[in-house]
Amino acid sequence: MSLAELHLHLYGCLRGEHVLRMLARSPRPSWERYEPKFEKVFGRPSPARALVARYVAGDETAVAEFEELFVFGDEDAGSFERFQTKFDLIAAASVVGIAARAPEMIPAALDEIRDAARMILDDQRRSGVSYAEQRFFFGRGTPPELIEGGLRALLEVFQESSAPIARLAPSLPRSDPWPHWEIVQRLALSPVGAALTGVDFCFIEEGHPPKEQRALFDAVLDHNRQNPERALAILYHVGESFEDKSLESAVRWVHEAAEMGAHRLGHAIALGVDPDAYGAHVRKESVAERRDQVAYDLRHASALAQYGVHVDRHALAREAELLASREGELQIVYDHRRLHEVRARQRFAMHAVRGHGAVVEVCPTSNLRIGGLRDPAHHPVRRFLEEGVAIVVASDDPGIFGTTLQRELAWVAAHAGVDVHELGARSWSARSEVLTGRR
Repeated sequence: MSLAELHLHLYGCLRGEHVLRMLARSPRPSWERYEPKFEKVFGRPSPARALVARYVAGDETAVAEFEELFVFGDEDAGSFERFQTKFDLIAAASVVGIAARAPEMIPAALDEIRDAARMILDDQRRSGVSYAEQRFFFGRGTPPELIEGGLRALLEVFQESSAPIARLAPSLPRSDPWPHWEIVQRLALSPVGAALTGVDFCFIEEGHPPKEQRALFDAVLDHNRQNPERALAILYHVGESFEDKSLESAVRWVHEAAEMGAHRLGHAIALGVDPDAYGAHVRKESVAERRDQVAYDLRHASALAQYGVHVDRHALAREAELLASREGELQIVYDHRRLHEVRARQRFAMHAVRGHGAVVEVCPTSNLRIGGLRDPAHHPVRRFLEEGVAIVVASDDPGIFGTTLQRELAWVAAHAGVDVHELGARSWSARSEVLTGRR
């Protein structure tokens, strides 16, 4: 079966041995960020530095131990902070972060990016991947010359690759995407722009509602109308991690991202996860978020009613008046009745997402571990398929998760009772250049 991978973060594709080699070669690994955070999050010192020293001294047994340290496994599940700490081990090995503060290191950073891309493409080719859309994130505050040079370096490597066919979707910072977007748009229209097929929003989701990106989405869609031969898909991580809000708001965020024009939605667990997975519990959300939820319910009251959600317009209008001048947080109590209503809201939102033509990127291992879904039965993929939501299966960060696309496809096929070849075929028709109608 010819495989297409549509949700990959480039450096998250690095295997443990790749990172160990990078650390062994690095003249000055950035331990100062990784080690204190590891000890804080895991409650013990990291053995990474000692493992690198053993590897440099010729101890090959350090490779397997480093791999175990590096992989974000089942025992780490339920903590995005633990996942980010694992990712920080890659940051410790990389000179890209150093180059962001020391311009003289930019040439070394560009060489590293090229080498990493070639290593990853080789690994993907060996694992049977024929087409791969890769995402790459430069954080806010990165010098423009490093952003443009790094993305150009990737596009040049990808343009040379025929196995797998490689495509790039630069990740834009949620807090201030515009400087990055200007660079991305310029590269998309350049001679190397054929391999640039989308833009991505990733990293920490909490605190960044989709509505903040409405103007940026409009700019991308306007770019597509003016440049159909270099159109860019909008790829948006949403509903993956939602500790800061109500379940209702988490569902709403997914719906709003699709409504705004996202072509593919990353993870979208909130859209279809079994609410019973959370049981009776209490959550908090900001008053501002509750105001948005009240406005949403009033706007969709009739449609929600068709799915069994009773919306008391008069009560919500009074609540909106009370919340208009308030700030702070609210407590929201979930019992069986409210969880049942969330399930109905999800059905409404899934219908809406389907109507907008958005495709959900399902990354099972990532979802189970980052989302903390201890029981695989709570994973939303079966409900997505039952409700007719378009999905593709992907591996997200196969290096950090210690997985492959084949394993992810096999898991979904077994869990949802669908043909693995049919699942694999879905990805080919959901490629960015297909969804945007790029010529």
